[in-house]
Amino acid sequence: MDCVAKRKPTDVISDVGSSVYSQSVHASRKEYQQRLRKPDKHIAFRLVRYFTFGGILQAIAEATGIPRDTLVKGGASQLQDQSSGCGDEIHAAHVIRIGSINGELKTKNESLHRALENYVGHTQNVPRKVNFWSGIGGAIDQYQSNKLSALATIHFTGTLSDNRDIIVQLQATFRAIVDEYVLKERNGESREIFEKVKETIDLVEDNMLFGNGTAGYAMVQNGTFLQRYNRHG
Repeated sequence: MDCVAKRKPTDVISDVGSSVYSQSVHASRKEYQQRLRKPDKHIAFRLVRYFTFGGILQAIAEATGIPRDTLVKGGASQLQDQSSGCGDEIHAAHVIRIGSINGELKTKNESLHRALENYVGHTQNVPRKVNFWSGIGGAIDQYQSNKLSALATIHFTGTLSDNRDIIVQLQATFRAIVDEYVLKERNGESREIFEKVKETIDLVEDNMLFGNGTAGYAMVQNGTFLQRYNRHG
């Protein structure tokens, strides 16, 4: 939902995987921040970044001693960096949707807590159709909240073969959501959008998901996560 006023505002920080701001392409940083994302890219991003998020949580848990499966809870988003600024048909859609962050993290490491807030507050501007609660956006929101326990069982410091079963399960569940909405959509233009989403998601392999998780873990370990996301206005 595009209701930033009801949520705690976080800093507007481009995701580590986003394109770099270019003055020759975007007239201003605001235009860059409010650029419209393609639905297939956004939804694929939500899958891939979920595993990056899993690696981040594993590293934070190891650094703080807070059990990984208690660091965050599912539920309605409480954090958001910006509204779309583009009217009702364009939504600022979360890439990662969780309900809350364990308050113990702020006590133990305020910098990591702030960085994690900014990470989960990140949104991308997308057409309303791929974000509203009763559609594919809401289904992915629920997936991300409901699968946190499963995500916490992946060891991103291990091997892909040791973790493949749970990764494949999570991947299959996400693909099933996309397949459901391809079948539901009867409008020609909209169906074409969802078919493109399916094509893109089918290209995401288990090794890519695991690799993004290990990258998320490394970001915390090498300080990149704090350097990029530990900001406050």
